[in-house]
Amino acid sequence: MNRSNDIIIELQAMEGKATLDSMGLVDQRLFTGENKLHAKMDIQSCLWRCEYDNGMLPQPLKQRFTSFNRLLSFVEDYYKRRNIEVVKVID
Repeated sequence: MNRSNDIIIELQAMEGKATLDSMGLVDQRLFTGENKLHAKMDIQSCLWRCEYDNGMLPQPLKQRFTSFNRLLSFVEDYYKRRNIEVVKVID
């Protein structure tokens, strides 16, 4: 069971591969800790969503999930296709 309604998902570029997104650029601050990806649960609806500290969230990540595990699985698949991996989940 998750203890927090705001969980940080740390990302890093896959070694030796260029990061990709639909417009050809990924916020490099996601790898340095200057910008963070959060998984947040709405306590009213109990649905999970993604949020960045800074900047616009990519459109595919602008959806709601019924559990943290579903959100995490989607995030891992989304970023894996962009040569980015989840390295740590901070609850």
